[in-house]
Amino acid sequence: MLIPEYLQEISETIKKTKNTVTIKLKCNCGGSDFKVYKSVEQDIVDIEHGFNEIIRDNGELYLVKRNFFGKIIKRIKCDNMFCKKQRKIIKVNCEKCGIEHIIFDNYKHGYDAIINKYEGNAANSNDLVEFKLCYSHPMEVFLKIYQDILYDDFKEEFHDLDFNTYLYSFSNIDIYGVASKNKKINIYSEETA
Repeated sequence: MLIPEYLQEISETIKKTKNTVTIKLKCNCGGSDFKVYKSVEQDIVDIEHGFNEIIRDNGELYLVKRNFFGKIIKRIKCDNMFCKKQRKIIKVNCEKCGIEHIIFDNYKHGYDAIINKYEGNAANSNDLVEFKLCYSHPMEVFLKIYQDILYDDFKEEFHDLDFNTYLYSFSNIDIYGVASKNKKINIYSEETA
């Protein structure tokens, strides 16, 4: 199991098995304590008050608003308004030098992100993203990356994708921190396939 390129320069390998690799973040400046930030979830759809029922009409789904007597007064065609996957980004700032590193972005990293790019369904990565500090104190940060598909199988499924793309297509990621007194803190976990 190899480490995705975007993490290679800022990590050291702690443990490797056939399908997993565990790495510890280490900034280029030598710092190993980081402040951790998560993206703030945004509402997928901004809908005015009163739309509270979904109906099917001629094979299409509509979000409807009814009046006091139950008559539909407004309707919005649903299309794919509820299908957008929320953007999840985990970033860290080195306590020693202040440099920021994105360690996971579900629009760019993981099997689903690679498949969506390959099939032309990539989510808009230019969305404005807000972040919140996860923990008030800096910590050591570890990532455990799982890869269930072999490179040969990946090449067979996607003929024109290179090895680097394969490294970005891991199937699961667990991110955790170790704070003072060796307390393990779960930061984020996602099955990306």
